[in-house]
Amino acid sequence: MNEFKVGLFALAAIAAVSVMSLRITANKATFGRYITYKAIVNDATGIYARTTIRVAGINAGRINEIKLEGTRALLEFELTEDIVITAKSTLRLKTVGFLGEKYLDIALGEPGLERLPEGSFIQVYEGGGIEDLAKDASEVMVDVKEIIQKVNASFSNENTENVLQEILQNVQEATDSIRRISVQNEQKIHDLIANVDRLSAQLARETDANEMDSLMSHLKKTGPILDDARALVADLRVIMSDLKDGKGTIGKLIRDEDVVDQVSETLSGVNRLMNRINNIEADIEVFTGANSNRGARTDFNVDLYPAPERFFRLGVVSSQYGPALIDERQVTTADGTGTTTQTIREQEKDKLKFNLQIGRRVQKWGFRAGLIESTGGFGIDYHFLPQSFLVSAEAFDFGNDDNMIVRLITEFRIWNIFYARFMAEDLINDDRRSVTGSVGLRFSDQDLAALIGLMTTR
Repeated sequence: MNEFKVGLFALAAIAAVSVMSLRITANKATFGRYITYKAIVNDATGIYARTTIRVAGINAGRINEIKLEGTRALLEFELTEDIVITAKSTLRLKTVGFLGEKYLDIALGEPGLERLPEGSFIQVYEGGGIEDLAKDASEVMVDVKEIIQKVNASFSNENTENVLQEILQNVQEATDSIRRISVQNEQKIHDLIANVDRLSAQLARETDANEMDSLMSHLKKTGPILDDARALVADLRVIMSDLKDGKGTIGKLIRDEDVVDQVSETLSGVNRLMNRINNIEADIEVFTGANSNRGARTDFNVDLYPAPERFFRLGVVSSQYGPALIDERQVTTADGTGTTTQTIREQEKDKLKFNLQIGRRVQKWGFRAGLIESTGGFGIDYHFLPQSFLVSAEAFDFGNDDNMIVRLITEFRIWNIFYARFMAEDLINDDRRSVTGSVGLRFSDQDLAALIGLMTTR
Protein backbone atom coordinates (compact mmCIF):
# COMPACT_ATOMS: atom_id res chain seq x y z
CA MET A 1 0.00 0.00 0.00
CA ASN A 2 2.89 2.38 0.81
CA GLU A 3 4.46 1.69 -2.58
CA PHE A 4 1.16 2.51 -4.28
CA LYS A 5 0.98 5.84 -2.41
CA VAL A 6 4.57 6.71 -3.38
CA GLY A 7 3.88 5.93 -7.03
CA LEU A 8 0.59 7.85 -6.98
CA PHE A 9 2.32 10.90 -5.42
CA ALA A 10 5.10 10.77 -8.04
CA LEU A 11 2.53 10.60 -10.88
CA ALA A 12 0.70 13.60 -9.41
CA ALA A 13 3.98 15.57 -9.25
CA ILE A 14 4.80 14.66 -12.87
CA ALA A 15 1.31 15.74 -13.96
CA ALA A 16 1.66 19.11 -12.18
CA VAL A 17 5.08 19.81 -13.73
CA SER A 18 3.76 18.69 -17.12
CA VAL A 19 0.87 21.17 -17.01
CA MET A 20 3.18 24.05 -16.07
CA SER A 21 5.75 23.08 -18.73
CA LEU A 22 3.07 23.00 -21.45
CA ARG A 23 1.99 26.49 -20.45
CA ILE A 24 5.45 27.92 -20.95
CA THR A 25 6.59 25.80 -23.89
CA ALA A 26 5.47 28.42 -26.41
CA ASN A 27 7.42 31.33 -24.97
CA LYS A 28 10.44 29.98 -23.10
CA ALA A 29 13.65 29.41 -25.01
CA THR A 30 14.67 26.30 -23.04
CA PHE A 31 11.42 24.40 -23.80
CA GLY A 32 9.90 23.24 -27.06
CA ARG A 33 11.36 21.47 -30.06
CA TYR A 34 15.04 21.70 -30.89
CA ILE A 35 16.44 22.00 -34.42
CA THR A 36 19.89 20.62 -35.24
CA TYR A 37 22.46 22.57 -37.31
CA LYS A 38 26.14 22.13 -38.18
CA ALA A 39 29.21 24.34 -38.48
CA ILE A 40 32.87 23.79 -39.33
CA VAL A 41 35.64 25.64 -37.46
CA ASN A 42 39.39 25.66 -37.91
CA ASP A 43 40.15 25.42 -34.18
CA ALA A 44 37.82 23.91 -31.54
CA THR A 45 40.17 24.43 -28.60
CA GLY A 46 38.17 25.28 -25.46
CA ILE A 47 34.87 24.03 -26.95
CA TYR A 48 33.22 20.91 -25.56
CA ALA A 49 30.03 18.93 -25.93
CA ARG A 50 27.21 20.61 -23.93
CA THR A 51 28.85 24.04 -24.38
CA THR A 52 26.05 26.62 -24.28
CA ILE A 53 25.28 28.66 -27.40
CA ARG A 54 23.77 32.10 -26.87
CA VAL A 55 21.80 34.52 -29.00
CA ALA A 56 21.96 38.15 -27.85
CA GLY A 57 23.39 36.89 -24.53
CA ILE A 58 20.46 34.49 -23.90
CA ASN A 59 20.88 30.71 -23.78
CA ALA A 60 19.40 29.25 -26.97
CA GLY A 61 20.96 25.80 -27.30
CA ARG A 62 24.02 23.67 -26.79
CA ILE A 63 26.63 21.68 -28.70
CA ASN A 64 25.75 18.00 -29.03
CA GLU A 65 28.89 16.59 -30.62
CA ILE A 66 32.34 17.62 -31.92
CA LYS A 67 33.98 15.50 -34.62
CA LEU A 68 37.07 15.76 -36.82
CA GLU A 69 36.17 16.56 -40.43
CA GLY A 70 39.39 16.34 -42.44
CA THR A 71 41.73 18.87 -40.82
CA ARG A 72 38.95 20.91 -39.22
CA ALA A 73 36.34 20.41 -36.48
CA LEU A 74 32.68 19.70 -37.23
CA LEU A 75 30.24 21.05 -34.62
CA GLU A 76 26.76 19.57 -34.37
CA PHE A 77 24.48 21.64 -32.14
CA GLU A 78 20.79 22.18 -31.45
CA LEU A 79 18.83 25.42 -31.10
CA THR A 80 15.28 26.00 -29.89
CA GLU A 81 12.65 26.28 -32.59
CA ASP A 82 12.00 29.90 -31.57
CA ILE A 83 15.40 30.89 -33.01
CA VAL A 84 15.04 31.41 -36.77
CA ILE A 85 18.36 30.59 -38.47
CA THR A 86 18.67 32.05 -41.97
CA ALA A 87 21.33 32.16 -44.68
CA LYS A 88 22.59 35.42 -43.15
CA SER A 89 23.09 33.92 -39.67
CA THR A 90 26.66 33.45 -38.45
CA LEU A 91 28.19 31.48 -35.58
CA ARG A 92 30.83 33.56 -33.86
CA LEU A 93 33.71 32.07 -31.85
CA LYS A 94 34.97 34.76 -29.53
CA THR A 95 37.97 34.64 -27.24
CA VAL A 96 37.27 36.23 -23.84
CA GLY A 97 40.20 37.74 -21.94
CA PHE A 98 43.89 36.81 -22.18
CA LEU A 99 43.32 33.21 -21.06
CA GLY A 100 41.74 32.24 -24.38
CA GLU A 101 38.36 31.07 -23.10
CA LYS A 102 36.03 30.49 -26.06
CA TYR A 103 32.52 31.94 -26.14
CA LEU A 104 29.94 30.95 -28.78
CA ASP A 105 27.34 33.39 -30.01
CA ILE A 106 24.97 33.38 -33.00
CA ALA A 107 24.17 36.57 -34.93
CA LEU A 108 20.78 36.04 -36.58
CA GLY A 109 21.35 38.52 -39.41
CA GLU A 110 18.52 40.07 -41.40
CA PRO A 111 15.03 39.29 -40.04
CA GLY A 112 12.23 38.04 -42.27
CA LEU A 113 14.32 35.62 -44.32
CA GLU A 114 13.40 31.98 -44.77
CA ARG A 115 14.56 29.53 -42.09
CA LEU A 116 17.35 27.15 -43.05
CA PRO A 117 16.31 23.46 -43.10
CA GLU A 118 17.38 21.20 -40.25
CA GLY A 119 20.94 19.86 -40.59
CA SER A 120 22.15 22.85 -42.65
CA PHE A 121 25.60 24.41 -42.18
CA ILE A 122 25.88 27.86 -40.60
CA GLN A 123 28.58 30.34 -41.56
CA VAL A 124 31.33 30.71 -38.97
CA TYR A 125 33.15 33.91 -38.07
CA GLU A 126 36.28 33.11 -36.08
CA GLY A 127 37.19 36.57 -34.87
CA GLY A 128 37.15 38.77 -31.83
CA GLY A 129 40.16 37.27 -30.05
CA ILE A 130 43.49 38.54 -28.83
CA GLU A 131 45.24 37.12 -31.90
CA ASP A 132 42.95 39.16 -34.18
CA LEU A 133 43.63 42.28 -32.11
CA ALA A 134 47.36 41.79 -32.53
CA LYS A 135 46.88 41.21 -36.25
CA ASP A 136 44.86 44.41 -36.62
CA ALA A 137 47.46 46.36 -34.62
CA SER A 138 50.18 45.04 -36.91
CA GLU A 139 48.21 46.11 -40.01
CA VAL A 140 47.69 49.60 -38.52
CA MET A 141 51.42 49.96 -37.86
CA VAL A 142 52.12 48.99 -41.48
CA ASP A 143 49.69 51.68 -42.69
CA VAL A 144 51.28 54.30 -40.38
CA LYS A 145 54.72 53.37 -41.67
CA GLU A 146 53.58 53.83 -45.28
CA ILE A 147 52.10 57.25 -44.45
CA ILE A 148 55.34 58.37 -42.79
CA GLN A 149 57.34 57.17 -45.78
CA LYS A 150 55.11 59.13 -48.15
CA VAL A 151 55.46 62.29 -46.02
CA ASN A 152 59.25 61.92 -45.96
CA ALA A 153 59.27 61.40 -49.73
CA SER A 154 57.17 64.51 -50.30
CA PHE A 155 59.68 66.63 -48.37
CA SER A 156 62.70 65.12 -50.03
CA ASN A 157 61.81 65.63 -53.68
CA GLU A 158 61.45 68.65 -55.93
CA ASN A 159 57.97 69.46 -54.66
CA THR A 160 59.20 70.47 -51.20
CA GLU A 161 59.02 74.20 -52.00
CA ASN A 162 55.46 73.88 -53.36
CA VAL A 163 54.33 71.98 -50.23
CA LEU A 164 55.76 74.67 -47.93
CA GLN A 165 54.07 77.41 -49.96
CA GLU A 166 50.72 75.62 -49.66
CA ILE A 167 51.13 75.35 -45.87
CA LEU A 168 51.99 79.03 -45.54
CA GLN A 169 49.03 79.97 -47.73
CA ASN A 170 46.67 77.92 -45.52
CA VAL A 171 48.05 79.61 -42.40
CA GLN A 172 47.55 83.04 -44.01
CA GLU A 173 43.93 82.21 -44.92
CA ALA A 174 43.23 81.05 -41.34
CA THR A 175 44.71 84.30 -39.95
CA ASP A 176 42.57 86.41 -42.30
CA SER A 177 39.44 84.49 -41.21
CA ILE A 178 40.18 85.18 -37.53
CA ARG A 179 40.74 88.88 -38.30
CA ARG A 180 37.40 89.15 -40.17
CA ILE A 181 35.56 87.46 -37.27
CA SER A 182 37.15 89.88 -34.79
CA VAL A 183 36.22 92.96 -36.86
CA GLN A 184 32.63 91.82 -37.47
CA ASN A 185 32.03 91.02 -33.78
CA GLU A 186 33.99 93.89 -32.25
CA GLN A 187 30.94 95.35 -30.50
CA LYS A 188 29.94 91.95 -29.06
CA ILE A 189 33.45 91.49 -27.70
CA HIS A 190 33.28 94.90 -25.99
CA ASP A 191 29.89 94.01 -24.47
CA LEU A 192 31.29 90.75 -23.16
CA ILE A 193 34.19 92.54 -21.49
CA ALA A 194 31.77 95.05 -19.93
CA ASN A 195 29.62 92.24 -18.54
CA VAL A 196 32.70 90.61 -17.00
CA ASP A 197 33.60 93.92 -15.36
CA ARG A 198 30.09 94.27 -13.86
CA LEU A 199 30.21 90.68 -12.57
CA SER A 200 33.59 91.30 -10.93
CA ALA A 201 32.28 94.46 -9.24
CA GLN A 202 29.22 92.61 -7.94
CA LEU A 203 31.36 89.79 -6.55
CA ALA A 204 33.64 92.34 -4.85
CA ARG A 205 30.60 93.98 -3.18
CA GLU A 206 29.13 90.67 -2.00
CA THR A 207 32.45 89.60 -0.47
CA ASP A 208 32.90 92.94 1.37
CA ALA A 209 31.73 92.53 5.00
CA ASN A 210 31.37 96.33 5.42
CA GLU A 211 28.76 96.63 2.65
CA MET A 212 25.14 96.56 3.79
CA ASP A 213 23.05 93.55 2.68
CA SER A 214 26.08 91.83 1.23
CA LEU A 215 26.59 88.09 1.54
CA MET A 216 29.60 88.45 3.81
CA SER A 217 27.71 90.83 6.12
CA HIS A 218 24.98 88.21 6.59
CA LEU A 219 27.56 85.49 7.22
CA LYS A 220 29.28 87.74 9.78
CA LYS A 221 26.02 87.97 11.73
CA THR A 222 25.81 84.15 11.90
CA GLY A 223 29.08 83.61 13.71
CA PRO A 224 28.12 80.36 15.54
CA ILE A 225 27.24 78.68 12.26
CA LEU A 226 30.61 79.63 10.79
CA ASP A 227 32.34 78.43 13.98
CA ASP A 228 30.61 75.07 13.66
CA ALA A 229 31.57 74.89 10.01
CA ARG A 230 35.17 75.69 10.88
CA ALA A 231 35.15 73.00 13.58
CA LEU A 232 33.71 70.51 11.11
CA VAL A 233 36.38 71.38 8.56
CA ALA A 234 39.05 71.00 11.24
CA ASP A 235 37.71 67.55 12.21
CA LEU A 236 37.70 66.55 8.57
CA ARG A 237 41.33 67.65 8.28
CA VAL A 238 42.23 65.45 11.28
CA ILE A 239 40.37 62.48 9.84
CA MET A 240 42.00 62.89 6.44
CA SER A 241 45.40 63.21 8.12
CA ASP A 242 44.83 59.96 10.04
CA LEU A 243 43.75 58.23 6.86
CA LYS A 244 46.88 59.40 5.06
CA ASP A 245 49.02 58.17 7.98
CA GLY A 246 47.31 54.73 7.84
CA LYS A 247 45.62 55.02 11.25
CA GLY A 248 42.42 53.12 12.02
CA THR A 249 40.82 50.30 10.05
CA ILE A 250 40.00 52.40 6.99
CA GLY A 251 43.43 54.01 7.07
CA LYS A 252 45.15 50.62 7.12
CA LEU A 253 42.89 49.47 4.32
CA ILE A 254 43.93 52.45 2.22
CA ARG A 255 47.61 52.77 3.11
CA ASP A 256 48.73 49.27 4.11
CA GLU A 257 49.72 47.47 0.91
CA ASP A 258 49.50 44.05 2.59
CA VAL A 259 45.89 44.67 3.62
CA VAL A 260 45.07 45.95 0.13
CA ASP A 261 46.64 42.83 -1.40
CA GLN A 262 44.70 40.56 0.98
CA VAL A 263 41.42 42.30 0.19
CA SER A 264 42.18 42.13 -3.54
CA GLU A 265 43.00 38.40 -3.30
CA THR A 266 39.82 37.77 -1.30
CA LEU A 267 37.66 39.61 -3.84
CA SER A 268 39.38 37.77 -6.69
CA GLY A 269 38.72 34.45 -4.97
CA VAL A 270 35.06 35.33 -4.43
CA ASN A 271 34.80 36.40 -8.07
CA ARG A 272 36.34 33.12 -9.27
CA LEU A 273 34.02 31.13 -6.99
CA MET A 274 30.94 32.97 -8.25
CA ASN A 275 32.03 32.44 -11.87
CA ARG A 276 32.40 28.71 -11.22
CA ILE A 277 28.98 28.56 -9.55
CA ASN A 278 27.38 30.46 -12.44
CA ASN A 279 29.01 28.10 -14.96
CA ILE A 280 27.65 24.95 -13.26
CA GLU A 281 24.83 23.33 -15.22
CA ALA A 282 22.42 20.70 -13.95
CA ASP A 283 20.17 18.04 -15.46
CA ILE A 284 17.26 16.86 -13.29
CA GLU A 285 15.26 13.66 -13.76
CA VAL A 286 12.21 12.20 -12.01
CA PHE A 287 11.00 8.71 -12.98
CA THR A 288 8.31 6.48 -11.50
CA GLY A 289 7.25 2.98 -12.48
CA ALA A 290 7.07 -0.61 -11.30
CA ASN A 291 9.25 -3.73 -11.17
CA SER A 292 7.84 -7.06 -12.39
CA ASN A 293 8.73 -8.78 -9.08
CA ARG A 294 9.15 -6.06 -6.46
CA GLY A 295 6.42 -3.45 -6.95
CA ALA A 296 6.68 0.34 -7.30
CA ARG A 297 9.92 2.23 -7.95
CA THR A 298 10.68 5.98 -7.99
CA ASP A 299 14.01 7.60 -9.01
CA PHE A 300 15.15 11.19 -8.49
CA ASN A 301 18.62 12.21 -9.75
CA VAL A 302 20.50 15.47 -10.30
CA ASP A 303 23.57 15.60 -12.59
CA LEU A 304 25.82 18.59 -11.86
CA TYR A 305 28.20 19.71 -14.67
CA PRO A 306 30.98 22.00 -13.34
CA ALA A 307 32.56 21.52 -16.79
CA PRO A 308 31.10 20.09 -20.02
CA GLU A 309 33.21 16.93 -19.72
CA ARG A 310 32.79 16.27 -15.94
CA PHE A 311 29.69 15.66 -13.83
CA PHE A 312 28.50 14.53 -10.40
CA ARG A 313 25.32 12.51 -9.84
CA LEU A 314 23.28 12.90 -6.65
CA GLY A 315 20.03 11.00 -6.21
CA VAL A 316 17.61 8.95 -4.14
CA VAL A 317 15.69 5.78 -5.07
CA SER A 318 12.53 4.44 -3.42
CA SER A 319 12.15 0.70 -4.09
CA GLN A 320 11.75 -2.69 -2.43
CA TYR A 321 14.65 -3.87 -4.58
CA GLY A 322 17.70 -3.59 -2.37
CA PRO A 323 19.80 -4.92 0.54
CA ALA A 324 18.14 -6.65 3.44
CA LEU A 325 18.69 -5.10 6.87
CA ILE A 326 18.89 -7.84 9.49
CA ASP A 327 18.14 -6.97 13.12
CA GLU A 328 19.30 -9.71 15.47
CA ARG A 329 18.54 -9.79 19.24
CA GLN A 330 18.44 -12.33 22.06
CA VAL A 331 15.43 -12.87 24.35
CA THR A 332 15.77 -14.77 27.66
CA THR A 333 12.68 -16.37 29.28
CA ALA A 334 12.38 -18.12 32.66
CA ASP A 335 9.99 -20.88 33.71
CA GLY A 336 9.77 -23.41 36.49
CA THR A 337 12.47 -25.61 35.02
CA GLY A 338 15.07 -22.90 34.30
CA THR A 339 15.90 -20.12 31.81
CA THR A 340 15.81 -20.23 27.99
CA THR A 341 17.74 -17.88 25.64
CA GLN A 342 16.35 -17.40 22.11
CA THR A 343 17.90 -15.47 19.19
CA ILE A 344 15.38 -13.51 17.05
CA ARG A 345 16.35 -12.36 13.55
CA GLU A 346 14.17 -9.73 11.82
CA GLN A 347 14.75 -8.80 8.18
CA GLU A 348 13.60 -5.53 6.67
CA LYS A 349 14.17 -3.98 3.26
CA ASP A 350 15.75 -0.52 3.07
CA LYS A 351 13.23 1.32 0.88
CA LEU A 352 15.32 4.49 0.41
CA LYS A 353 18.69 4.17 -1.29
CA PHE A 354 21.07 6.89 -2.42
CA ASN A 355 23.24 7.64 -5.47
CA LEU A 356 26.53 9.52 -5.20
CA GLN A 357 28.73 9.20 -8.28
CA ILE A 358 31.43 11.06 -10.18
CA GLY A 359 31.57 10.81 -13.95
CA ARG A 360 33.26 11.98 -17.13
CA ARG A 361 31.97 12.48 -20.67
CA VAL A 362 34.15 11.52 -23.65
CA GLN A 363 32.37 12.24 -26.94
CA LYS A 364 29.23 10.05 -26.83
CA TRP A 365 30.51 7.91 -23.94
CA GLY A 366 29.96 8.53 -20.24
CA PHE A 367 31.82 6.78 -17.41
CA ARG A 368 30.80 7.03 -13.73
CA ALA A 369 31.65 5.32 -10.44
CA GLY A 370 30.60 5.62 -6.80
CA LEU A 371 27.52 4.72 -4.82
CA ILE A 372 24.74 3.15 -6.89
CA GLU A 373 21.68 2.68 -4.69
CA SER A 374 23.78 2.87 -1.50
CA THR A 375 26.35 0.28 -2.69
CA GLY A 376 29.62 0.61 -4.56
CA GLY A 377 29.64 0.15 -8.32
CA PHE A 378 30.24 1.71 -11.72
CA GLY A 379 28.26 2.56 -14.85
CA ILE A 380 28.83 3.16 -18.57
CA ASP A 381 26.53 5.31 -20.72
CA TYR A 382 26.38 5.64 -24.49
CA HIS A 383 24.40 8.53 -26.02
CA PHE A 384 23.25 7.34 -29.44
CA LEU A 385 21.30 10.60 -29.91
CA PRO A 386 22.15 13.36 -27.42
CA GLN A 387 19.17 14.20 -25.21
CA SER A 388 17.06 11.63 -27.09
CA PHE A 389 18.31 8.02 -26.87
CA LEU A 390 20.57 6.55 -24.17
CA VAL A 391 21.80 3.02 -23.35
CA SER A 392 23.52 2.31 -20.01
CA ALA A 393 25.00 -0.62 -18.13
CA GLU A 394 25.54 -0.69 -14.35
CA ALA A 395 27.31 -3.19 -12.09
CA PHE A 396 27.05 -2.97 -8.29
CA ASP A 397 26.77 -5.15 -5.22
CA PHE A 398 24.11 -5.01 -2.53
CA GLY A 399 26.51 -6.29 0.09
CA ASN A 400 25.35 -9.92 0.31
CA ASP A 401 27.05 -13.16 -0.71
CA ASP A 402 25.32 -13.41 -4.10
CA ASN A 403 26.74 -12.35 -7.43
CA MET A 404 27.23 -8.72 -8.40
CA ILE A 405 24.08 -6.99 -9.65
CA VAL A 406 24.20 -6.21 -13.38
CA ARG A 407 21.60 -3.89 -14.89
CA LEU A 408 20.94 -2.83 -18.50
CA ILE A 409 19.04 0.44 -19.07
CA THR A 410 17.42 1.88 -22.19
CA GLU A 411 16.02 5.40 -22.12
CA PHE A 412 14.45 7.46 -24.92
CA ARG A 413 12.59 10.72 -25.33
CA ILE A 414 8.86 10.51 -25.95
CA TRP A 415 8.24 14.22 -26.49
CA ASN A 416 9.86 17.40 -25.24
CA ILE A 417 10.86 16.68 -21.59
CA PHE A 418 8.92 13.40 -21.31
CA TYR A 419 10.96 10.18 -21.32
CA ALA A 420 10.46 6.42 -20.99
CA ARG A 421 12.91 4.03 -19.33
CA PHE A 422 13.18 0.24 -19.30
CA MET A 423 15.62 -1.67 -17.08
CA ALA A 424 16.60 -5.36 -17.14
CA GLU A 425 17.52 -6.08 -13.51
CA ASP A 426 19.98 -8.61 -12.05
CA LEU A 427 20.89 -10.26 -15.35
CA ILE A 428 23.50 -12.75 -14.03
CA ASN A 429 21.28 -14.15 -11.23
CA ASP A 430 18.74 -16.48 -12.82
CA ASP A 431 16.40 -16.62 -9.83
CA ARG A 432 16.17 -12.84 -9.43
CA ARG A 433 15.88 -11.50 -12.97
CA SER A 434 13.19 -8.89 -13.44
CA VAL A 435 12.14 -5.95 -15.61
CA THR A 436 11.31 -2.38 -14.56
CA GLY A 437 9.32 0.07 -16.69
CA SER A 438 9.19 3.80 -15.84
CA VAL A 439 8.07 7.11 -17.27
CA GLY A 440 9.23 10.52 -16.15
CA LEU A 441 10.64 13.95 -16.80
CA ARG A 442 14.16 15.11 -17.64
CA PHE A 443 14.93 18.83 -17.74
CA SER A 444 17.78 21.27 -17.08
CA ASP A 445 18.25 23.91 -14.41
CA GLN A 446 17.45 26.53 -17.06
CA ASP A 447 14.07 24.90 -17.64
CA LEU A 448 13.41 24.90 -13.90
CA ALA A 449 14.42 28.57 -13.60
CA ALA A 450 12.06 29.45 -16.45
CA LEU A 451 9.24 27.55 -14.74
CA ILE A 452 9.83 29.25 -11.38
CA GLY A 453 10.08 32.66 -13.08
CA LEU A 454 6.74 32.12 -14.77
CA MET A 455 5.09 30.99 -11.52
CA THR A 456 6.36 34.03 -9.60
CA THR A 457 5.22 36.52 -12.25
CA ARG A 458 1.66 35.24 -12.38
